[in-house]
Amino acid sequence: MAKIDFQELIGNLKVGVYRSSAGPQGKFLFANSAISKIFGYPHQEIFKIPIRNIYENLKQRKIFIEKLSQYGYVTDEILRLKKKNGTPVWCSVTAVAVRDEKKRVKWIDGLLEDVGHQKRVERELLESKELFHVVFDHSPVAITVTDKNERIIAWNPFAEVLLDMTRNDLFNKPVKELYPPEEWRRIRSAHIRRRGMHSDMETRIVKKDGSIIEASISISVLKDLDGKVTGAIGIIRDIASQKLAERRLRESEEKTRVILDNSAAAITLTDQNENIVSWNKFTEQFLGMKRNDIYMKHVSFLYPKEEWEKIRSANIRVLGSKHHLETKIIRKDGSLMDIDLSVNVLKDAAGDIVGSVGIMLDNTERKHAEDLLIQAKIAAEEASIAKSLFLANMSHEVRTPMNAIIGMIDLTLDTPLNEEQCDNLRTAKDAAGNLLNLLNDILDLSRAEAGKVKLEAIEFNIRNVIQSVCKGLMVLARNKNLELIWMVDSHVPEILVGDPMRIRQIIINLINNAIKFTHRGKVEVNVNVAASVEEEVNLIFSVSDTGIGIPKEKLHSIFEVFTQADDSTTRRYGGTGLGLAISKRLVEVMSGRIWVESEQFKGSTFFFTAIFKTVKKEQPIAADTPTGASQEAVPKKDLHGVHILLAEDNLVNQRIVVRLLEKQGCTIEVAQNGQEAVDKASKGNFDAILMDVQMPVFDGLEATRLIREGEKHTGKHVPIIAMTARAMEGDEQKCLQSGMDAYISKPIDPAKVFEVIGNLISKGTAA
Repeated sequence: MAKIDFQELIGNLKVGVYRSSAGPQGKFLFANSAISKIFGYPHQEIFKIPIRNIYENLKQRKIFIEKLSQYGYVTDEILRLKKKNGTPVWCSVTAVAVRDEKKRVKWIDGLLEDVGHQKRVERELLESKELFHVVFDHSPVAITVTDKNERIIAWNPFAEVLLDMTRNDLFNKPVKELYPPEEWRRIRSAHIRRRGMHSDMETRIVKKDGSIIEASISISVLKDLDGKVTGAIGIIRDIASQKLAERRLRESEEKTRVILDNSAAAITLTDQNENIVSWNKFTEQFLGMKRNDIYMKHVSFLYPKEEWEKIRSANIRVLGSKHHLETKIIRKDGSLMDIDLSVNVLKDAAGDIVGSVGIMLDNTERKHAEDLLIQAKIAAEEASIAKSLFLANMSHEVRTPMNAIIGMIDLTLDTPLNEEQCDNLRTAKDAAGNLLNLLNDILDLSRAEAGKVKLEAIEFNIRNVIQSVCKGLMVLARNKNLELIWMVDSHVPEILVGDPMRIRQIIINLINNAIKFTHRGKVEVNVNVAASVEEEVNLIFSVSDTGIGIPKEKLHSIFEVFTQADDSTTRRYGGTGLGLAISKRLVEVMSGRIWVESEQFKGSTFFFTAIFKTVKKEQPIAADTPTGASQEAVPKKDLHGVHILLAEDNLVNQRIVVRLLEKQGCTIEVAQNGQEAVDKASKGNFDAILMDVQMPVFDGLEATRLIREGEKHTGKHVPIIAMTARAMEGDEQKCLQSGMDAYISKPIDPAKVFEVIGNLISKGTAA
């Protein structure tokens, strides 16, 4: 027999084999590799540690040693020890105490096995049993256990509740008595004992009082190791509420189907692959198709290629829905139809797409209406452009001869005349001024109606504005022996932010009207606070008079264009009826409203409101110069020897401007068109250029741009002043953007022309 290497044998064992010294400080004297692995120590280190280090609880070691000393051995003792890293390990220990001749323990020999897995299995089994009892006892379904003879031997508490039975009612009760006879026969016919189980069979159950409930049963047959039936477990679930919900769902589906089939919209349902699986009746009529044309067709076949690409680009499957997408579909006859498409993606509980619902509405009529609206809009825009062009041309065509008329009158008034001639010319000049005011009113009204009125947002003193307007009109009031008084309430903020020029324009219109229609008494202007919130104030202005008043039936139309209280008013008092219409539109632009209170022959009061921002300032704003009052004389500019190029194609206007400037000592050179102006500007040495805008060859804007281009090479900058009959909104801005330095509208005011030329030349000299 071969010699056995016991060292190798012990080393190969998966069970720990050890010998340790006795006593409290006992250590391992021998240990195979399994011991080191069980406790997680390097093999050499295991011999250096005290035995007590592997005990999680030293009391366990004391009990173990006492038992070993008493009996001399211990078999399969289960101890909770610990590894080097401190984690517990369950071990089964068998040990024997080896004694010397004096019966003292010399050392301890033992076997040690890791039984952690076994403990886990035992724990899991215990937990499984506890879990079963928890589920069994607390399950919201009735559970019954029958023996091999199909008699009930166990049940959970819910079974008693569901069946309304007690322990005495259920124990040893034949299970077939829970079912009506016909239902038990049907259950028997399912051969459940042979098949082993049956799930979710809908049936009926008889309660203790004989009432019937709808239920779903699942039965599992129990067998022993030999395959013989030992009983069965039955699970009974009350489905009365479920069946009720199903009936209601069917009813709801039927109602929905009726609604869908009678809907005037085409509704389609697609599956997860976008194949059409269902639709309402109107869809077939809508598309001119039958079932075979639609069923399981990919929904893209309904759309032209470019329309399907547009639908795809909307990312509907990502977004989940898309409503009112305008597109086209192809009907069976190949015709295209404009539709309004809405799509809703359908998802399951996991968030996966299971299909989509598409709703299509005929959009043909709406598209046709939109086309008509677009055409109407284009026509309106064209009409607006034509209107603006007409007004611009009218402004130019009227202002050009007006410039000649007023200019010639001014030149004639500068010649020796008798008193009658002077009076006639001044009357003619006043009439020309009235005509010019009418033109300005028409242009103002046009801007307001087109929404092109731009409000300034500057700081101003409302008291100064009211005072300057009233002082300027006092002469007009005195001429009719009227008293003109004004008052601004002390609660009105000192400094406001808004457009003082527009406020001035409205107040002047209202006061002028009041003076015009009042023969005796007074005109009174008041300003009060209507409301104030933080840094914003709403002011209410009123202009009262003691004049002829307005008939009650005319109050509603007094602010309409070209409307006065009576047709005879125009003949008696003059005017066009534009002032109030312009005022109304200006007030509305300022987020306010205007109205009148009047009684015929007892006077009128016009009110309007406007909203302003408020500003706290220590330094007061300088007072406005009163309208019509004498202004401080502006120092007259010396224009003697100034060399001016006049670009003007109208011979009469040439003559007027040349005469006016020559009287100031200027030397004038005339260009008949824009091209001639550019040529002369490049060759001559001019101090200033007066440039008409509307000229042949090049207009004034183009001529200015060309002159400025040429100056880039010379480094010079000759002041260019627009002198034009074009006075529409934006005309001044266009002139300045083209490179001009100033803008004067016709008919020209000689004093303003002289002042502008003098200022520009002075700036050029200073530069």
